Amino acid sequence: MPTHSLQRTAHRLAVALASLWLGTVLPAAAEPDFSGVWGMVQHDRLGAPFFIPIEPKLNAPGKAVTEAFVAKYDVENLEANGSCVEPGMPTVMWGIGGAAMEIVQQPQRITLLSELANQSRRIFLDGRTAPADFPDQRVGYSVGRWEGDTLVIETTKVTEWQAPRWPHSDEFRITERWFFKNASEITITGLRPDRPPRVEGQVLINEMTMNDPKWYTDTDYKVTVVYRRLEDQVMLEDGCAEGIWLEALEKTAAPAPAEAR
Repeated sequence: MPTHSLQRTAHRLAVALASLWLGTVLPAAAEPDFSGVWGMVQHDRLGAPFFIPIEPKLNAPGKAVTEAFVAKYDVENLEANGSCVEPGMPTVMWGIGGAAMEIVQQPQRITLLSELANQSRRIFLDGRTAPADFPDQRVGYSVGRWEGDTLVIETTKVTEWQAPRWPHSDEFRITERWFFKNASEITITGLRPDRPPRVEGQVLINEMTMNDPKWYTDTDYKVTVVYRRLEDQVMLEDGCAEGIWLEALEKTAAPAPAEAR
């Protein structure tokens, strides 16, 4: 066999052996699986309503817009969620009132289903960017990427919100970092420092960084949310709109027939 043929054969054999060795000894690391039902662990930031983390400070334009909204509407006695308006981002991630959320994980997309107002988020993992012509919506548009064992999520196109509870402009942007950690490695004091919640095993950490160049004085405002896995939790339907429907029916109901004499 000619020398050059022997050299090619030896090279191919070396490449095949190297590929086999790399495939056996150094397998590709699988991304963490966040699938399951999760509930927010009550945080230790006292003074915030409904377990919602304390909001960032508003600058002068932000104050002007939100104060004008409050002056015009009676928002103290009219809660948006009482009229079945979805909390949207970032409030949906607080799990107001203990509402659970279910994470459905696929290679190209993560779908988050919240029991609160039946909201859903779609986090695309296929390398796309937020399309320029996509309309703003309450939960925004989310794209994610893996950085080792951490899922980094960028959310933009969140609908402007002028009412109390996390007001934000149309330039609001959120970066989330999801990763697992053992509960023993973090301090969880809860709302009652004298009675901390008992959390064991693996927890899901969501480090959220928020920016709003139009309305916030704070740059890179950070909130960390901790979730525990709810093994036996069954997701329920939030029938908020049924009350509005029943009220509308009663307003249009025909009068009852007079009793026969």
